[in-house]
Amino acid sequence: MRINSEIWIKAGVALIILFSFFTFSENFFPLLNSDMAVNILMTPSFSLPHDIYFWGQDRSGNLIPLISHYLYTVSGIKPVIIVSLVHYFILAAGFWALTRFVKTGYGRIVLALLWFLPPLHFREYLLILYGVQVSLVVLALNFLDRSFTTRLQWKCLLWLSASCIVFIIGVWVSDMVLVSILALLITGALYFLSAGKYPLKSLSWRGALVPAFCVLLWAAAGFMVLHYAKSVSTFVQTYDQGLLANPRSIIINIRIVIESVVKVFLFSSESGIESIFAWCLLAFMIFLFFPVNRKLRSLIKITENPWFYFFMAEALLTLAAVLSSRWVAANGAGRRYFTTFFMSACICFVLWLENVPKNRLQVLLQSAFMIIVITASLSGFYRFYYPEIKPSRIRVISALKYMGNIGIIAEYWNAYMTASPDPLRIKVTAHDKDYVRNPDLVNEVFKQPKIYLIKDGWLESFPDTIVQFGRTLKKQGKSFHIADAWLNRYTVVRK
Repeated sequence: MRINSEIWIKAGVALIILFSFFTFSENFFPLLNSDMAVNILMTPSFSLPHDIYFWGQDRSGNLIPLISHYLYTVSGIKPVIIVSLVHYFILAAGFWALTRFVKTGYGRIVLALLWFLPPLHFREYLLILYGVQVSLVVLALNFLDRSFTTRLQWKCLLWLSASCIVFIIGVWVSDMVLVSILALLITGALYFLSAGKYPLKSLSWRGALVPAFCVLLWAAAGFMVLHYAKSVSTFVQTYDQGLLANPRSIIINIRIVIESVVKVFLFSSESGIESIFAWCLLAFMIFLFFPVNRKLRSLIKITENPWFYFFMAEALLTLAAVLSSRWVAANGAGRRYFTTFFMSACICFVLWLENVPKNRLQVLLQSAFMIIVITASLSGFYRFYYPEIKPSRIRVISALKYMGNIGIIAEYWNAYMTASPDPLRIKVTAHDKDYVRNPDLVNEVFKQPKIYLIKDGWLESFPDTIVQFGRTLKKQGKSFHIADAWLNRYTVVRK
């Protein structure tokens, strides 16, 4: 019976992953944007050290384009498909790593829903680097836990080295992984202090000096690699004006978050289903903290499950870091910055729920929470299927492929995205008053035999002449509508 149950759990997780892939991956997502599209554009021409970080940045390491480039070189498959597969492979690897800590089939199904079908306000977990960040952290923790449980020192050092390497990659991908490392150090310190009180909970490492030296060696190597990466990347002054926001900005961050939460509870956000999810979750939490349920509120001992405390610490530290971040304040405390806090908190809660004594109350709690999670997941994707099925953005803009070798100048959110169907023949750049991520693409645009402007989000009408990047462009012919945008051809006026 247990074997059959495991098969059904694995099948359920697989179906959730497939549904998520055909809804949210770059090749199928109806709301593909330029931030997501840059990974696709980088894939054919990726080179180091030029592309070590996201175009125009000295942060956000390009793990997906790095892997995708070599697969593209070997296979020749369309970049958008390869990027979609690589992105979901990383997410799936992270979820597989998480199953080492989440033991029950119930917990794995719940977290599969949250991991691959997050609620509306946390949907960006899947779309950009945040899901990759969490996946790398959990993968590193998986390797670290394996190093603790092996008796052979060479295996211990092998798993420990693998964990350190993944952590270094994680910090390259996102500086926020440093918060996860801090949470790990705090959890480790608490575990060591508690283990000393329980002789039977002895540590599995024999001779901690060699593993400690191994960690220090990898830490030094990681620092040098990341320092080099920063030194050869595009310096962005706004990123380096200090980590902490001033008290006024922190208060503004908190106020924005509170206002956003209130809107959800008042059914004033984008999704009424998400509001239902919020009210159900609030009722659920009130029930847990009701005086009658004191036994439910007992915490897991750190010596029994230190990973529960890690995810709790990570959630709290991440929330504190985001609310006090100068960069987050400068960007209006966008919901995307809270996605990793949400996921850490969910993992922590599921680990706690697995520890509730097995009785009718546990069944009731798990059933109620499952309904809440399904409601949350539904809020994130239902609009893509009801009242009508929304086509993928790639499918809509693929009409541009039939225009041959073209160059496009547009507003940022309409620029890089338009080259996604065929980055080799469609060259794009944001206009010269907007955020130009890669100046090299400007020259490639002007080398194309045909140049078009997209007015959506930029121009009220197509002017007869316009100056872009020091070149005078003259309007040719009439404007036309294609790929859900208005285009007009322009030619460079020779001086």
